Amino acid sequence: MTNRNFVIIGHRAHTVADWKLDDICGGAGRLDVLVRCVTAALWKSHGLRTETDVWLILNGPPRAPITVHFSGEKIRYLNPDERSTAALIRNGLIKYKNENGLVETRPGINMERIGLEQVLRKLPNPVLLSEDWTDSMENANTFILGDDKDPTDEEMQILEEIPKISLGKESLLSSACVTLIHHHLDSNKWVKLACGQDGRLYTKQLILYQMHP
Repeated sequence: MTNRNFVIIGHRAHTVADWKLDDICGGAGRLDVLVRCVTAALWKSHGLRTETDVWLILNGPPRAPITVHFSGEKIRYLNPDERSTAALIRNGLIKYKNENGLVETRPGINMERIGLEQVLRKLPNPVLLSEDWTDSMENANTFILGDDKDPTDEEMQILEEIPKISLGKESLLSSACVTLIHHHLDSNKWVKLACGQDGRLYTKQLILYQMHP
């Protein structure tokens, strides 16, 4: 099991390849949000993060859910642009069309018809990113993020007992959250979520920490 896992919930991301690569924002159900998270999670300046995995949960039509697992250790043919990552997912969905079990669609990319609850059973020490919570992320290995939609009531039931953390008062892009988490893990100096009397970690303090490691 890898040291870092990012689980991204795509509430409208299509589960068949009924979309074109030039329309991943609309026709694919905001798949653009998910593929940006893949890039932020797996790419660094001169190579890939082999200790990181990404789990994209596609919850859109017509046969949800499908989970796409990117293994940082085993992935091949991944480029740092949205279109090529979307193409890997699209080609995988074509290959996976009539399947139900776990299938490796490309080296380092697996698809399976499982949802959030089943994915979390596979992963250690999960936390949910939320703007309104202040639990500690010090021992976390799995980070759960959404797309541009809030978690559904059903998802919140699954996530009810999972610690919830905040990266600040402002809403951030999911891919930006991934980058911030990597920065702190790479620094190996987690800022405790007790920066003020209310115990919240603010974006301003994250910037100061980056300037003065």
